[in-house]
Amino acid sequence: MSEAASNNELIPIESQTKTIQTCFQQCLYEVPNFQRPYSWSQEQLTDFWDDVILAKGDFFFGSTVTWVSEKRDLFNDTYSIIDGQQRLTTSAILLSVVRDAFNDLTIKYAGTEDFSKKVADSQAATTQKYLMVEDDDGKSHPVLRRPEKMFYEVIQNPNAIPSGAKWNGSAVRIGEARAFFESKILAAIKELTPNEQVEHLKWIRSNALKARVIQVELASEEDGFLVFETLNTRGADLRLSDLVKNLLIRGATTDSDDRQAIADRWDRLVDRVQLDRANTDVVDRFIWQSWNSRREAVKEPELFKVIRRFVDDSPAAHLSYLQELERDTETYEWLEAEHIQVQPKVSGIRNAFAVPEFVDSVRALAIFNVSVANSTILAVARKFRETRLIKQAQVIEVLRLVESFHFQYTALTNSGSTGGTRGRYNRFAVRLEEATSASDVALAIQDLKEKLRASLPDRTRARQAFCSLFYAPSLQLTQAQKSRSRKIFIAYVLMSFAKLEGLLPAGQNLTTWSIEHIKPQATASANYRDPVYSIGNLTLLTTRLNSSLGDAPLSSKAAALKKGRAYFDSELAKWKESATIFPSDAQIEARARLLADDALDRVWNL
Repeated sequence: MSEAASNNELIPIESQTKTIQTCFQQCLYEVPNFQRPYSWSQEQLTDFWDDVILAKGDFFFGSTVTWVSEKRDLFNDTYSIIDGQQRLTTSAILLSVVRDAFNDLTIKYAGTEDFSKKVADSQAATTQKYLMVEDDDGKSHPVLRRPEKMFYEVIQNPNAIPSGAKWNGSAVRIGEARAFFESKILAAIKELTPNEQVEHLKWIRSNALKARVIQVELASEEDGFLVFETLNTRGADLRLSDLVKNLLIRGATTDSDDRQAIADRWDRLVDRVQLDRANTDVVDRFIWQSWNSRREAVKEPELFKVIRRFVDDSPAAHLSYLQELERDTETYEWLEAEHIQVQPKVSGIRNAFAVPEFVDSVRALAIFNVSVANSTILAVARKFRETRLIKQAQVIEVLRLVESFHFQYTALTNSGSTGGTRGRYNRFAVRLEEATSASDVALAIQDLKEKLRASLPDRTRARQAFCSLFYAPSLQLTQAQKSRSRKIFIAYVLMSFAKLEGLLPAGQNLTTWSIEHIKPQATASANYRDPVYSIGNLTLLTTRLNSSLGDAPLSSKAAALKKGRAYFDSELAKWKESATIFPSDAQIEARARLLADDALDRVWNL
């Protein structure tokens, strides 16, 4: 008997030791709707390859926790997997690669002396039986049923008609795992004769199938929900998002169709948040930042306990919290996106992403790689969408404060820890969430402004950092140097001067602009500190205009620069009147200092 720690209920269990071979021969498996996505990374795949495939003997693979979700008299029962789906899925992925390797041999070595196509075909068919199996009526069943369509189409039945479904984050990781095993297997057999390749593939398959697991069987789905949650207290590798998904599906309803509807809504939520973000922790971070944008901040490791108390035993509270997360995805999906564009205005809908200045600031924070302010952005966009208490000008003001602070604090001086800054943004977000009047909103914004001003880095340090900005696309640079000279970042800096002067409207697409070295790059050395690469020698042009100007002297470029809406500061004006063809190093350095002062006094001034 095992005790579920969360509810102090005794849960009856049975267990037996099985090999992966007997698992895949005697059982059908499904990943239930409350389960987490496939998440194994290269590190875990390497361990699998080293410990299971290259093992000298049978490898104990740990335990699987299941319950019988569909019982059959004359065919294999279906077991829903509570724990162990990563191991079973990875085993299936490996077997699919072995199957395809056998099939490739029949094509590559057809007609080769001493190679039996019949043997390779037979081995491919044998391997496929561990992925798809037929009942007595000839109906095919996937041995492991997963929600990703690509798992059936690529792993289990490559002859299936493709659905055309876009791969979500879980599907992408399955594809990456398959590519990992393809590279390992191809490397292992490439120097062998055709027949030796067949034998080596059989050996790889044998080791995968010999791995042993203890299959723990529970009595019901409800026991599965409880055990899944309890696994977290035993140190299992469960993410916050795994636990919250399980909690919402279990707590919102007992109806199986309704539970599937919630699971589907959760998957859409995850897809919206995940998008093209590479970080597998992004959904956990979203849940954390969403919570902290509405309520007193909670440390991420403690959040699940707080959420569980918050929804308690109320199905309505579970659904309400799901809806809260869904609403926040409408903002979160666009955060940290460098190429975000302004959305069209829709009559009657207050959408912050239809405000060009707001979008410019969100883009800027993405360029700075700043996510610490996400709670504030969520709160501002939500307050604007759901109430009339915050004006559009205030939405612009808050984001501009955050952008200007992080331009100095993060992009220029890289001023370190964000713990205090995160707390400041969380407190502002909660204060804005709780505001019930326009004056409450105004006071919260004023307080944020004062606190950000008080935390600005030393001006001398920020000024020096600005003067050291450069753009040297033809040079080999270190990662640290690249971060200060990325094209999109330098274009953003130069664009900000032009916008302040009213030369260009907000909402520009930075990718359509080009950076012009006034003194041509052809005159520069291979040292990134050469003044030619300096911010003092740069201006912004449309790509078309830049290509037409070439390396012409400033005197002939000046009119085109003004026509192209470049910011024509006082130092640049002096250069135009100078008799020299190109500016001197001293002139470039003087302009860099001028721009630095202008940047701190006006452009990014709080």
